[in-house]
Amino acid sequence: MTRLTAEQARELAGPTVDEIVDRALEIIRQAAINRKHECNLIGDFWSQDGYSKTHRYMQAIKQLEELGYTTEFFYEEHQFVTMYTIVRW
Repeated sequence: MTRLTAEQARELAGPTVDEIVDRALEIIRQAAINRKHECNLIGDFWSQDGYSKTHRYMQAIKQLEELGYTTEFFYEEHQFVTMYTIVRW
């Protein structure tokens, strides 16, 4: 069996909360440049983790709110389920 380095373990574990928030801030920046006052964060983390209110999701929301953003988890169920996180500024 090959040894697993810390770097390889980090890659397998996926992005940290800080990295996820940094990516969200880039999306927010682009929306603000386009004169918007809100954006929808989509993807597994912002929908599945948001629905489950995982510890990591709550940490990310806390970081955004500490920066002055307001957040809301959007959930709508019809034939299919629509879920994402709304960020406003």
